[in-house]
Amino acid sequence: MTGLSSSCGACKFLRRRCSSDCVFAPYFCYEQAATHFAAVHKVFGASNVSKLLLHLPLHSRGDAAITVSYEALARMHDPIYGCVAHIFALQQQVASLKEEIEIIGSQMANLGVDVASFMMPFDPYFAIQSEFTNTGISQQSLLPILPSEDASENQAISSHMETEDDITRLLEELNHDYYMQSIWMKNAEP
Repeated sequence: MTGLSSSCGACKFLRRRCSSDCVFAPYFCYEQAATHFAAVHKVFGASNVSKLLLHLPLHSRGDAAITVSYEALARMHDPIYGCVAHIFALQQQVASLKEEIEIIGSQMANLGVDVASFMMPFDPYFAIQSEFTNTGISQQSLLPILPSEDASENQAISSHMETEDDITRLLEELNHDYYMQSIWMKNAEP
């Protein structure tokens, strides 16, 4: 119970009195009742989630509540695939970015640049951004002007950099999404 007169988000949604031994109280705050617990109740059912939480050790219940809440919200957003659609989209994005890294690496190798000196360690949450991301400098302006007999090659490099600008914007969006998710998770923890 979060206070004498207030109830947890689950009890608020279920319109019942929150007891001192309420299994939901540490994991669903009063403000989350309308969104988080409503989705959890609609997708999984309050009784099923209660049983799930009671069968878990205390140290795992917080993570389970966050996961159930995230999966329920994803299922409400996409009733067919739920969070699997998000996972699949991220896997496709990783594959695309790996391919992009290989293309850029081969282009750098063709130019005689040491690729290893430009490789950064992998950051799963995209927290490290390029120094050019927020400067407003176009990455196309950073390309050396190469003499080429074939105009299509210059056009391919130009379109490649437009794709790289798109990737930079996508990474910024992912970083923002991760930041928002971490705030949501922080608020969901007891």
